[in-house]
Amino acid sequence: MKVCSLYGAGFYYIPGTDICMKIGGYVRYQVSSGVGNNISFGPFNTSGGFNTRADNADYAQRTRITLSQDTRQQTAYGTLRTYLILGWTHDSPANGLSPAGASLYFNRGFIQIAGFTFGKSTSFFDFASTAAVAYNAGFVSTSDTGDPGQMGAAYTAQFGNGMSATISVEQSRRLATVYLTGAAGGGFGAGMGGPAPDNLGGALTATPCTAVGGNANGAGCNNRPDIVANWRFDQAWGSAQIMGALHDNSAAYYGGATALEASNHPSDKWGWAAGVGFRFNTPMIGPGDYFQIQGTYAEGATKYSSMSGCAGNNVCDSFGSGNTFAFGYATDSVFGGTAGSGAGPGGIWGNNIELTTSWSVFGSYEHFWTPALRTSVYGSYLDISHNANATGMICTAFLGAAAVAAGTQCSPDFQVWTIGSRSQWNVTKDFYVGIDVLYNKLQSATLNNGAPVALAAGSIFLPANKNPGLYSTADQDQVSVTWRVHRDIVP
Repeated sequence: MKVCSLYGAGFYYIPGTDICMKIGGYVRYQVSSGVGNNISFGPFNTSGGFNTRADNADYAQRTRITLSQDTRQQTAYGTLRTYLILGWTHDSPANGLSPAGASLYFNRGFIQIAGFTFGKSTSFFDFASTAAVAYNAGFVSTSDTGDPGQMGAAYTAQFGNGMSATISVEQSRRLATVYLTGAAGGGFGAGMGGPAPDNLGGALTATPCTAVGGNANGAGCNNRPDIVANWRFDQAWGSAQIMGALHDNSAAYYGGATALEASNHPSDKWGWAAGVGFRFNTPMIGPGDYFQIQGTYAEGATKYSSMSGCAGNNVCDSFGSGNTFAFGYATDSVFGGTAGSGAGPGGIWGNNIELTTSWSVFGSYEHFWTPALRTSVYGSYLDISHNANATGMICTAFLGAAAVAAGTQCSPDFQVWTIGSRSQWNVTKDFYVGIDVLYNKLQSATLNNGAPVALAAGSIFLPANKNPGLYSTADQDQVSVTWRVHRDIVP
């Protein structure tokens, strides 16, 4: 095959065409401990992390293989590029881990021409890369879509001198707009807005428009895509970016699983997110060294504050020694009441959609001891909070209207923070081994003034193998360790 030098090393002409192609990929193996039941998103993600001998893995292994293809061709409108990454990933043991067992692995597939990008790529909201400095990248709180990527269509304008701006229409980062009837009574065993034990269920996070608190019409299924824009500046000293997003929080109907159009629905409401990021190269400390930081604030767009980790799904929790547990319940927004009432029991809330407030900050520094040996230090902080109306709705669903009316205190607000370090030895340019150690802390939402509450069998927070009984909320922490060996397959 004839070498194509137009686009850098590794490209060859496809015989009989003027299209240049580069084939690459990688093979990776890693083993992790302290991941609870989710090797991708960390020990607190979903109910069930670190609870019983039967519920989670003491360690988890992952093997991942990918192949990438990059093709480019000159046209009258500039370079036409297509890019894809397709592979296979296998987690073991598969019980509870995500993804379960073996599965196809597809994270990129896009077309670029004349400033346009169509397909599955990195979100144009993202700036700081967590995977560049952490093997436990999914555990930290940031907007980074990482390996899964984001589907959409975008246009990027280049203004020269490293300045660019992008506007994109992207797949919605929908967490859930949750409908709360306030009719629950008797605590967690009664679930969220229904008489059956914790009928919220795990389906909420996978398909949020099919099961929300036992109310299948809680979240609108035909939600609009997100609108994302950024302004970026790249120079020899580093990079800077400001970004924003609009996110639909429209809901379906009042009344629960059997609700029809006649039940009416709350007025549509848009959420939003804004962020800023900086990267500073620091060659004066060491060749290749750099510092990066990104901060995000969102209302009704929680997954821009944290795409994975504890906000990757709606429910996160962890049980500690004795009868203590920490939990968080993450949403984009909540609503309650009915079209006619305008308020829930005792006038605690109106029937409008109430947006969830969230913010996060992520930062890292990577230092090269030698060209082959590097160490990074990284950390993140996530805060999720609610206004008075949303707090009233959620606490009533958790504890029952009578308990809330009697003054029993409850706060659904929670925080997560992490700090970690990864060291990596590049044995060759394309082959490395390394270890990542991460400390995670879940600062729990609170119930019943901190006094014990009854967790009944079937509770969304109580795993199947955990004894029902009285549990108190208390902050929980965990150390996670990942060792990795990785070989890139590139010319």
